[in-house]
Amino acid sequence: MLHELPLGDDTRIFPVPVVIDDAEYRAVVQAGLVQRARALQQLFTDLALGPQKILTAGIGLDRGVLDEILAAEGTSLEGLRKLWRGRGREEVRFVYGPDLVRDPEGRWTVLEDNVGCVAGSADSFFVADRYRSATQLPGCSTCQGPPDLAIAIMRWLHRLGSDLDDSVAGVLGCDASGESPWALRLHENARRRMILDTLGIPVIERGQLLGRQIAGGGRSRVLVNFSVDQSWSDVFGIPGIKMLNAPGTGVLGNKAFLPCIDDAIRFYACEEPILPTPPTRLLTAGVLPADKENWVIKSAVGCQGTEVFVLRWQPQDRLRLLEDRVSKEWCGAAAVAQRYVEPSHLAPAGPNSWNDYRVEIRPVTYVLDWRDVYVSEQAVGKTVSTYDARRLNNISQGACYVPVLREPCSHCGTER
Repeated sequence: MLHELPLGDDTRIFPVPVVIDDAEYRAVVQAGLVQRARALQQLFTDLALGPQKILTAGIGLDRGVLDEILAAEGTSLEGLRKLWRGRGREEVRFVYGPDLVRDPEGRWTVLEDNVGCVAGSADSFFVADRYRSATQLPGCSTCQGPPDLAIAIMRWLHRLGSDLDDSVAGVLGCDASGESPWALRLHENARRRMILDTLGIPVIERGQLLGRQIAGGGRSRVLVNFSVDQSWSDVFGIPGIKMLNAPGTGVLGNKAFLPCIDDAIRFYACEEPILPTPPTRLLTAGVLPADKENWVIKSAVGCQGTEVFVLRWQPQDRLRLLEDRVSKEWCGAAAVAQRYVEPSHLAPAGPNSWNDYRVEIRPVTYVLDWRDVYVSEQAVGKTVSTYDARRLNNISQGACYVPVLREPCSHCGTER
């Protein structure tokens, strides 16, 4: 069941799971993501609705850097504030897909913050379901319960006081498939649709929204959408509309924010980050770090693992190309250098085997209301062989999903 199209497309599932202590998952991973997601929500609220206090906090995020970030995302501070005029902080909602690794000292750290149509929001459930079916893993009705995406949507609708009637609709986002006919075919949208179908939420095309609003006599709509780009501003302008992914919040996934997120947590929450970011800095000088072998270069707007370069693995000719790009195109806030973190490994054949696999996990997180954050009970992992020439832990580039189990199960006490 796991070796031949387990999800019906090109998605692959690794047959060996990642096992995490349940108490650690709750006290570190979930608590840390609640803290980080709230800080991201507060950062956006401060910029789009508030007095932009963060810009004078002395953490390296000033107006000049912010302007570069927003320009790269196709907007400006003025445009963002215009889009959000008349809105409230409780409307700053988004789906958040952080990438976490455990470093050689056993500490969890966040490599990237992804916002909007994040991979894993549906697949976390289907990967775990296929693995349990294939292995006949025991469990209870809670740990084998509904998808986290369904739980988050119902929790949000309950907070809104909305019933599942014709005022609720879903609009799918992007699939992580390339345009090439040889690219991997990953159809998570089909699995998102399956979850919405079980909830009785119809999926419509974006172009139908304005027509349905008019036909409904101006009734407010509740929209379960999986995209956050600026083109949604016309829909966001419909009076009374509620959106799961609020337009504009996708800027929070820009990697040029990474150097300041830990300090943003300290600024807004007056707490130390539970899940820190590896040392990350803007390439303002237009040059690569001197100790190249210790750094990863990332385009600030890259997605699906594109434009990420682990410098220690690059041949000299590619390093020269990167140096040229950094000096001419990626200076300022266009790219970041992040200290390389060697993640934990899976070794299916034992600790001394010749081949093992680097692992990261993604516990998809839902920011549903002001400071109301739901972190998935079922995380999903990604893994790639240490001998893979690409060495990028991204599903669209050939990495495998890996099931994530917690031991013991906090619901039924099952030992894995």
